[in-house]
Amino acid sequence: MTGSAHAADAAAPTAPAPAPQAPGRRAVVDLDAIRHNVRTLAALAAPARTMVAVKADAYGHGALQVARAALESGAESLAVLDVASAVELRRAGITARLLAWLHGIDTDFRVAVEEGIDLGVSALWELERIAAAGRATGMRARVHLKADTGLSRNGATPELWPDLVRAAVAADAAGELTLHALWSHLADASPEDDDAALVRFHEAVRVAEELGARPVEKHLAASSAGIRLPAARFDMVRFGIAVYGISPFDDRSGRDLGLIPAMTLEADVVSVKRVEAGQGVSYGLDHRTDGPSILALVPLGYGDGIPRIAGPRASVLLNGRRFPVAGRIAMDQLVLDVGDLPVEVGDTAVILGTGDRGEPTAEEWAGWAETIGDEIVTRVGPRVDRVHLHERADAEADADADAPTAETVSDELVPVPTPDAMEELGRAFARELGAGDLVVLSGPLGAGKTTFTRGLGAGLGVRGPVTSPTFVLARTHPSLVDGPPLVHVDAYRLADARELDDLDIDFARSVVVVEWGEGKLDGVAEEWWDLRIARPTGAGDRDPGSGDIDDAGDADAADPDEAPEEPRTVRVRRLRARPRA
Repeated sequence: MTGSAHAADAAAPTAPAPAPQAPGRRAVVDLDAIRHNVRTLAALAAPARTMVAVKADAYGHGALQVARAALESGAESLAVLDVASAVELRRAGITARLLAWLHGIDTDFRVAVEEGIDLGVSALWELERIAAAGRATGMRARVHLKADTGLSRNGATPELWPDLVRAAVAADAAGELTLHALWSHLADASPEDDDAALVRFHEAVRVAEELGARPVEKHLAASSAGIRLPAARFDMVRFGIAVYGISPFDDRSGRDLGLIPAMTLEADVVSVKRVEAGQGVSYGLDHRTDGPSILALVPLGYGDGIPRIAGPRASVLLNGRRFPVAGRIAMDQLVLDVGDLPVEVGDTAVILGTGDRGEPTAEEWAGWAETIGDEIVTRVGPRVDRVHLHERADAEADADADAPTAETVSDELVPVPTPDAMEELGRAFARELGAGDLVVLSGPLGAGKTTFTRGLGAGLGVRGPVTSPTFVLARTHPSLVDGPPLVHVDAYRLADARELDDLDIDFARSVVVVEWGEGKLDGVAEEWWDLRIARPTGAGDRDPGSGDIDDAGDADAADPDEAPEEPRTVRVRRLRARPRA
C-alpha cells in the first residue's frame, strides 16, 4: 500500500461507536388512553373546567407528552407543582396556563412572572416576593390564594388568612399582581372530614370576598372529590391520578370509573436457567423450588421503582401466564419461577399494565405493596425507557390530529334532573334533526347516553328498541314515519375516522349518533352537534331507567329501579369545522 493510501485511510472519518444498550426495560405510555381519560373526566366535571396535574413528570408518564395529550382532549390548564417544572414546560412550547404552588426560599419568582406562570400562594413572604417581581418586570403574576382547610400542609390557616387576603387585594389594586383564584385541597380522609373541609372553604371564600377579593375562579377538588363530591367542583377540578387511568378509591378500579390505565411496564428476560428441586432463589434464599424448574431473570428491581415489600405477594405476566416473583426483589432484578414453561432470553415480562391480557395492574401492585397506585407508577425510575404511543407532532398547536378544528356556533347548558327528563330531552332534540345531521354524544359510563338516544329515536319515529350498540358497533333503526333512519354508533373501540368510514354509514340520508366519537370524525361533516353529559358522581352506578350495557358499566350492576335519580347537566353545542391551514 502506498504512503498516500495510508494517508487517505488515516483521514477517512470513522463511524461513531453505537451507544451501549441497557437491558430492555420500558414504560410504554398510551397517550390515547390519556386522551380518553381526560375527555371522560372533563365531561364528568362540566360545566367546571379541567386542570390536569402533570407533577412528578406526570406521575412517571412523561410531563411534556402527557401535557400535550391532555390539552388536546379537554384540559384547559396544567398543574406542575413548582416554578422550575412550569418553566421547563413553557420553554418546551406549552402555552396553556400552568399552576405552580410549592415554593422555596430560592424560587425565582421573576422568571415565573416573565413566563406567565400562575402562582399558588400560601404565605405572606411568597406574596411579597411575587409582588416585588411584578414591580421589577412591570408584569402582573396571576395568583391563586390557598387556604388550609384541614390538610395542614401549605395554605394559610384561618388565623393568617385575613392578613394574606388583605395583602393580595392591596397588591392587586397597586397593579403588582392579579388576584385570580381562591383554592384549597382536601385530605380525602372520610366523607365527614371532606364535608367539614368544604364548609371551611366556603368560610374562607366568604372572608376573602368580604375583604374585597373578587376571584375569577375557586377550586378545591382533585381526582377523588372531582368524581364523588359534586359540591366540591366549583369552577375547576384538578384531576391527577385519574388522568392516568388509576382509581383514587379503594372500592373502585379505574376500569369501574370508565378509565384506561395508560402505563404498561415491561422488561425483556435476560437469563434463563434450569435448576433442581430445592434450589434457593435471591437474597436470603426465601424461595426454594418445589421441583426441577426454570428460573427467568427480569432486569427490574427496587432501583427501578419495583417495591421490595411486594415481593412475597407479587406476580408477573410472562408468555401469557402469571408467575409469582420468586424470592426477594433486588435492586436491579427479580426472578420468576416458571416451572416447565418454555422461556427464552428476550421474551417480554409484563410487570403491570391495563390488565386486559391478564397482567397485574398498578392497583394490584399497590395492594401488594400496601400503598396507592399513584406511588407505583410515579416511582418508576429513570433507568426505565419511556415509550410514548400515539404521540402527535406539534400536538398543542395542531390540536387533535384526528378531530377537525372547530368553531362554536351555539352553546347551551341544559339541566336534566331525572332519567325521564333525559329521555324527554332526546325526544325534543329530535325535532331539530333531519337527514345528514350528526350528533357526537360524550359522557362517562352511566351518564345516560343511551337513555338520551332512546328518546331521540322515539322523537324521530324509528323502529326500536334503541339499546347500546356496544357489541355491534353500529345499529340502524329504520323510520316508521317516512323519515330518515337513526344510525346509532359506539365508537369506543374505533381508532379514528378511517375505521368509522369502514362501517359504510350513509351519513347523508341518516341521522347519526356517535357515542365516544370525539376525535374520530375528521372530515365526516362540516357542522355537527356535540353533546356532553355530566353526572354528579363517579361512573359505575347503573343509569336509572337504562337497561343497556353501555350505561351500566358493569353487567352485574345494581337493579336500575333501585338506583338513585341523580341530576345531570348536558352541554349542547353546535360546531362548525374550521378549514385547516
